[in-house]
Amino acid sequence: MEFYQQIQNRTGQTVAVINQVMPSITVGTTSSAGLLAQSIGLDGLAQTRNNALTDYDQANNIEYQGFLAIRALTLSLPQSAVGELDKTIVAEKALLDLLVPVRAIDPRTTELAMERGKKLVSVLTKMNAYLAGLPPTRLPITSGGKGLTELTAMLAAQPALEQAVEDRAADVTEARTALRTAATLLDRLNKRFYSKLKAEARTNATLATALGQITTESANLPGTLGITSVLQGGTDNLHILLTYAKDTYDATATSIVEWMVTGTDPDFTHSVAVEPDGNEIGPFARGDVVKLRSRVTNANGSTTGSIRTLTLTAP
Repeated sequence: MEFYQQIQNRTGQTVAVINQVMPSITVGTTSSAGLLAQSIGLDGLAQTRNNALTDYDQANNIEYQGFLAIRALTLSLPQSAVGELDKTIVAEKALLDLLVPVRAIDPRTTELAMERGKKLVSVLTKMNAYLAGLPPTRLPITSGGKGLTELTAMLAAQPALEQAVEDRAADVTEARTALRTAATLLDRLNKRFYSKLKAEARTNATLATALGQITTESANLPGTLGITSVLQGGTDNLHILLTYAKDTYDATATSIVEWMVTGTDPDFTHSVAVEPDGNEIGPFARGDVVKLRSRVTNANGSTTGSIRTLTLTAP
């Protein structure tokens, strides 16, 4: 259960008491019907938040797959060049020496892979020109059927993919803020209604008894475990890699990740214990739409995080 859902539960209890005992009571111009309408409105805001998260996860995964492709080529093409060129030939050794600054960069991030890729493009351009000018002409450097043309295209496309991630992240922040703000306002309105009802209950025994139906104290539920990234990866690229917001992990509670495959599983029927440094779950099939959420449990109950969704794509 998320924070906004806890507020909705209290709203339902408050509206039930009002309609049962004192249906005419209002706070300002808000009646019990207005209170309930605001509660129902949170569902739409939550759906907008969930949609924004889905779009973000997909954009983030597309960018990540682009990074993986660039990294793979920047690692394999230099190896192909070493196989194609002969270091005992002065001209070819000079070309191979150009790979030294390329290999000095470890492409462990998008930024580093891009930097290595740009340096490699310059080197491959010289190598391919040399090979094309030999008698007889030799083929350009490639790896797995991909070479300079494909690497150049990938490098050109990656900045737009990175910008899409930032744009979708901004959408998530906006949607989360709207939901949190509305839930907080509704929480305050609930408390104002309770204050008025409690005042009326001083002279209304039926109302005083009914107020016991409203949960006013925190149940001391655990905090929500935040999922920071949902990416397609693993050695087969058919697993989902999860990372978490470390400041939301509670070692004193039980934390799991639940998931389901849309169209196959009826609900979140699969789960695994959370590893604070991240989990790898799967394998799945390409085209699978996987929904995931965190669940944290203590002696008082459990909380679930926002549903995250990832569609596994082709390599």
